[in-house]
Amino acid sequence: MASNAKREPKDEQIIKKLSDLIKGGNKLKEGLYYEKSGYLHRNISYYQECARWRGTCINLLKLRFGTDSTYLKDFLSEIDNVSEREGGKFHRENVGQATGVLEYVLDALKSGLTEDLFYKKEILVFGELLEQAYEFLEKRLGLAAAIYGRIILETTVKEFAKKNGIDEKDFEQVIIKLRQKDTIQKPFETALRSNYQLGSMAAHGDKKFANYSNNSIREYLDFIRDKVLTL
Repeated sequence: MASNAKREPKDEQIIKKLSDLIKGGNKLKEGLYYEKSGYLHRNISYYQECARWRGTCINLLKLRFGTDSTYLKDFLSEIDNVSEREGGKFHRENVGQATGVLEYVLDALKSGLTEDLFYKKEILVFGELLEQAYEFLEKRLGLAAAIYGRIILETTVKEFAKKNGIDEKDFEQVIIKLRQKDTIQKPFETALRSNYQLGSMAAHGDKKFANYSNNSIREYLDFIRDKVLTL
């Protein structure tokens, strides 16, 4: 991750918290049972503890892997898998299965097998697009170079935001929320905004774009190469 962005929580902390949640899930599972009356918990406070455990697990998975991660989807699929016959939101089976998901996430994290390979492939593709943008600039096709740059900048930042639990369509809101979470710092937020504006002028045919020299467009592409694609 680039130096302008704050690192994700240390995986050592995530591993410790996951371990605690796995222990908690196994303990909760043992206290859940099924009766003909349909009650699946010993008392209301125990049921609330299950809900609290579920929320903590979801928050941790979102924080580390993002809202679109397979890990989060698998956990939700298991913990929310409740049939009418079972008569309640929490029971031995779904808590146990969800805890199993946490166990495989913990194993993957310890083994270093949690890298977002899809995101890495996207970065490689965008790197190739950026090379094409530089070629356009060499041919004095600044408009095409800037439009390519804008596509790369916007898409990369939005994908980076998704990895950090932010799923917004509006670019302005994306960078604001990234800064509010301290994932990026204020100077970088400002730089993203100004460079995005340059690309938007090109994309929307704004006459003001003609005021930008080839050197300015090159600096814009350099920013994308050195600061955005390194997120």
